[in-house]
Amino acid sequence: MVTFPQLGRARALAVLFLFVSFLVLNLCALPERAMGQPKQDQALRVWKVQLWDKAKQMGISRSTFDAALKNTVPNYKLPRVRTHASWKRLAVQDKRIAKAKPLADGKLPASCYRPRQKEFLFPTRYFPKDYLERLVVKGKTLRAKYRTVFAKIERQFGVDMRAVLGIWGRETAYGQAKNKQDGIRTWLSLAYAGTPGKRDVYEQNLLYALQFIDQGHIALAKYKTTFAGATGYPQFTPDVFALYAVDFDGDGRKDIWNSVPDALASAANYLKGIGWQAGQGWGYEVVVPQGFNCADEGPNGRKSVAEWKKLGVRRVKGPSGKALPFPDLAQEVQLVAPAGMLGPKFLVTENFEVFRRYNKADLYALFVGHLGDRIWCRGGAQRCGFKAGWPQKDTFNFSRKRICEMQIYLKRSGASQETPDGLFGGKTRNGIGSYERLVGKRPTCFPSKDLLGHLRRTQR
Repeated sequence: MVTFPQLGRARALAVLFLFVSFLVLNLCALPERAMGQPKQDQALRVWKVQLWDKAKQMGISRSTFDAALKNTVPNYKLPRVRTHASWKRLAVQDKRIAKAKPLADGKLPASCYRPRQKEFLFPTRYFPKDYLERLVVKGKTLRAKYRTVFAKIERQFGVDMRAVLGIWGRETAYGQAKNKQDGIRTWLSLAYAGTPGKRDVYEQNLLYALQFIDQGHIALAKYKTTFAGATGYPQFTPDVFALYAVDFDGDGRKDIWNSVPDALASAANYLKGIGWQAGQGWGYEVVVPQGFNCADEGPNGRKSVAEWKKLGVRRVKGPSGKALPFPDLAQEVQLVAPAGMLGPKFLVTENFEVFRRYNKADLYALFVGHLGDRIWCRGGAQRCGFKAGWPQKDTFNFSRKRICEMQIYLKRSGASQETPDGLFGGKTRNGIGSYERLVGKRPTCFPSKDLLGHLRRTQR
């Protein structure tokens, strides 16, 4: 065998150069997958061909379609995105768990292991005081800066700007929070490899995204979303953009990413489209009497304000320190108590449900409504904030798994008919309150370690 010393320094370097060149050429010739690059399988190629037929029918140009999708592959690191084989295995696993007695071997339905959402965890954490105060201060500044624009939006759409500013603040901190995901890749991932029962909806959103890019509302490279596909100041999905986005500043583009008039007018148009009731607020913080049945929370317990008053429900004192009257005793309202009897309680109007249609969570709707009120209120947190305190310690250790376990036991006991999903909302609070009354406990409508322990002992 010839060694480098025998060849001499110059010849050795030449041989080394040839060897490295040979290695690089061979590496470049390796398949994409071997180089760590995801490869488009045949099923994905066929799916894109079928997708182009649908895109063409919507008037999307071939150049836009190819630029956006030709080399795009699913991002399997996104929540709710899996390979097709993985989804099949998960379905088989879920059927096995359904046939066996849940919790018999510690296993829970697949729904309990999906991504956590902070709107359904320990409620106190959704209202950090310092962050909320910063949003209030910034919101007051923006209210003054865009006063004329806001007045025009209110006149045209009949939507209170408190609601719109509340949404803008909650969704993106008035544009300061930036989306980072490649928007087209996100929707392709969901449409091709997302939750099987939702892929048609995801695919339609992908097509709408291609359409507004093709129409010039935003450049392909600048289209960024959350991991769930929301975008712009108001965090629209493409189907919402298609229905409700407006060009309010008259520049020919519906720019919800950079134009405040376009973004807020679009949000107002959306709120109007999903049922906003002009001339009424979203709700009132209230106090309830001792022994109140917290299981009356939610749409099924809807009553007139007069009926709630007969049950001893009263509004809290206002910023002036005086008890506030209800403006309309005939108004139909429902009770919402995100922390059960352990935190603030509210009688809410149909506009609260409109917020929930924007984002289906009680805490989200409450944050938006409260932030808007705070922006218009003269005073600080003590004067304008919640009157009742929130629970300060998460003694239950909120998690989707623990909530899901409790929901299974509540359903098994007959106290709830809710399908276990690990989300802590009004139905779960109703179930907890019903069970507490059933076993002679003081109703709190809030989870605790003691209650979970009792359910484990009696419902297994």
